[in-house]
Amino acid sequence: MYARMTNIRFPPQMKAEVTSVAQGLAPILRRQRGFESLQVLTDPNSGEGIIVSFWETEADAEASEATSSYIGQMSMMSSFLHESLVPKTYEVNVKT
Repeated sequence: MYARMTNIRFPPQMKAEVTSVAQGLAPILRRQRGFESLQVLTDPNSGEGIIVSFWETEADAEASEATSSYIGQMSMMSSFLHESLVPKTYEVNVKT
């Protein structure tokens, strides 16, 4: 299993918008090969968060970001983030 993680920084008052766009990712990702789950964690006081998606293979994780619907959703999110989105893929070694 692999995890695709993206750190995000946003104006704290934009938490609802970040959450809404992240929720819009779920149906897009569910249609992708190898998708297992999505988690979005935020600290509303600092305006920081992490988007984590779980995948069967590393190739599935990286291919997930090539669809136009995913790109569109992430472009919406980028419009109110402080930094560019830089996703990284990690192998999951322990999951209980």
